Amino acid sequence: MKGKNIKVKNILILGKNSYLGESLFKYLLKYPKKYNVDIVSTLNYEWKNANFTNYDVVIDFAGIAHINNITPDMKDLFYSINRDLTIEIGEYAKANGVKHLIYFSSMNVYGDYCDNITDRTKANPTSFYGDSKLQGDLGLEKLEDESFVVSHIRPPFVYGKGCSGNYNTISKIAKKVPIFPDFNNKKSMIYIDNLCEFIRLVVNEERGGVFTPQNKELVSTSRLVREIAKVNGNTIYFTKMFNWCITIGNKITRKIRRAFADDCYDLSLSNYFDFSYCIVSFEKSIEFTERS
Repeated sequence: MKGKNIKVKNILILGKNSYLGESLFKYLLKYPKKYNVDIVSTLNYEWKNANFTNYDVVIDFAGIAHINNITPDMKDLFYSINRDLTIEIGEYAKANGVKHLIYFSSMNVYGDYCDNITDRTKANPTSFYGDSKLQGDLGLEKLEDESFVVSHIRPPFVYGKGCSGNYNTISKIAKKVPIFPDFNNKKSMIYIDNLCEFIRLVVNEERGGVFTPQNKELVSTSRLVREIAKVNGNTIYFTKMFNWCITIGNKITRKIRRAFADDCYDLSLSNYFDFSYCIVSFEKSIEFTERS
């Protein structure tokens, strides 16, 4: 008996030279019988050089990321990219016959320090970065109908080989320090391959809505440091001696709060596909990220 003919999906990724865009592009290339994949930049309107009528799915990574040194004078820039460009891309995709748009939003729509998120529908941004991403979400929602599906992806801390940002700071610390606090906070994270597999499954099922994927376990900052140190052969003594300082610091100091405050999705909010998208365990993900 002959197998069913499965239509190859034509996918356009907007995110050339970005960590997420390039990672997804390389990941999907492993499935040449299922996907035809192209990638273009969103800088200088290069994305408009692509013929959107050729694509079933557009995956939009356009946006300014959350950086540590955001200043008030950057507000207009954030809204022009994270809101206005996002909506423009959505309108252009819909007008050119694209059936499915996947938009990368942010966990920051729930606040810069979220504690434990138990309801993905209750956004509460506390910065113009988070609000600009939320406004992009809301603008795309207005475009949704039976012929145009939008998937809003709000990932937590993304990490993997070649990533930038806070992971590298933590990694440098874990490789050098002899002592570190043993503090039981909870962080949501997602390894890049797990995120790419999640997107692949969303593409396959043409699912719309708001999505909050993560690894299938929450981790503390201490455990993250412990795993990185173990891979790199650094012996660290973990102590609860400083925990009272961290508890106070979480309330008054941004740097300590960024490192040690709870910032997570409840695991029940991420149980899509029975967590089958988590193809790499936390321990293995740290090993793969740290090994050259």
